[in-house]
Amino acid sequence: MTKNPHHPETLEDRSTSPTRGRWLIAVMFLFAISVSVGLWTYWELHTRPFRSLTDALGETFPNSSPRVEGGKHGLHREIDSILRIVLRIDYNPDLESDRYEKDVETILQMAANHIELQAYDRCDIHLFRQSPEEEPVVTSKIINRQDFPQPQL
Repeated sequence: MTKNPHHPETLEDRSTSPTRGRWLIAVMFLFAISVSVGLWTYWELHTRPFRSLTDALGETFPNSSPRVEGGKHGLHREIDSILRIVLRIDYNPDLESDRYEKDVETILQMAANHIELQAYDRCDIHLFRQSPEEEPVVTSKIINRQDFPQPQL
């Protein structure tokens, strides 16, 4: 085939190495695997200490989407160690205060049964109700270490 200076090269005219594309695909797979392993490791280390409590809360309070996290926030190591529990509820805690107090006591007792509460300076329990097209109703209760219950067997 003769080369015409007025026409661009076609794909057949270019000399490309197929190994370059293979290396690119291999690097992409290696990157995806390493990111997946990194995310799994982070999530495992971040949630493992609280997984049994999270599962128990999910069984006791269906559709509550429980989230439990604990420790010291950020790099500020002089602050309190906090256990934070967040649950979705299906009632208005302002209107049903007895039910709210009972739920907070149940949650706190479950926390004492599933994790070592004395490792924390305080426990923050946040219950929220979010109905469609309404502002969320959030109620929070902070319990200090001296008010933590003892584990029940």
